Amino acid sequence: MITPELKKLDNIFRNGISNGTITDIFGFRGTGKTHILLQISLNLLKNGKDVLFVDTTNEFRPERLVEIVRNNNLDESLLNKLQIARVTNTKDQIELLKKIKKIDDISLLIIDNIADLFSFEYSKIEQFNLQQKRFMKYMHDLAELAIDRKIPIIITNQLMNANSIEYEKMNHSISNYTHQKIKLEKHNDYFKGIVLSPYSEKTQFFYKIEKTGLVERS
Repeated sequence: MITPELKKLDNIFRNGISNGTITDIFGFRGTGKTHILLQISLNLLKNGKDVLFVDTTNEFRPERLVEIVRNNNLDESLLNKLQIARVTNTKDQIELLKKIKKIDDISLLIIDNIADLFSFEYSKIEQFNLQQKRFMKYMHDLAELAIDRKIPIIITNQLMNANSIEYEKMNHSISNYTHQKIKLEKHNDYFKGIVLSPYSEKTQFFYKIEKTGLVERS
């Protein structure tokens, strides 16, 4: 599902992502979460598949995907198979799932960034229980959608740091419904991914972000 430049990650996704499953890609800002999503989308688009990309942060940049397409000498018309849905609040994010159930031609659903709006709208201490309840319900409905529609779903999520302790936003709710998790880390001149999956042993891969997209670090 990825590219020849990332053979190791390609094998991970080929073996670990199947219909009816949810994969969680998480990390700090600037670790390439969205780039991996673009690369995965591009490889499905090249095969004539339809991809729905849900943007909850208004950070999706179509010009970056166009740049990758051009730098790989691909036909820009393949982007016609990519649908972009932008949501700005949790109500719209939840309602969108109902609409997706009625769309027949989706081969992959991507949600970037899944917990951002929930953590923002329910940020007060007294809203914690309501936040968890609504987000848990959302994850349940998402898992149900993956199973009913027989499609893979890939989500991204933010890694945070408090008092030198790393934690993933709403990790408990997310972990209850995801089938594998991929943690991305940024180092001096490269990035590292760590795959935690019941389908395989703990795996690591190393990559860089270039004009053509993600490339494997030698």
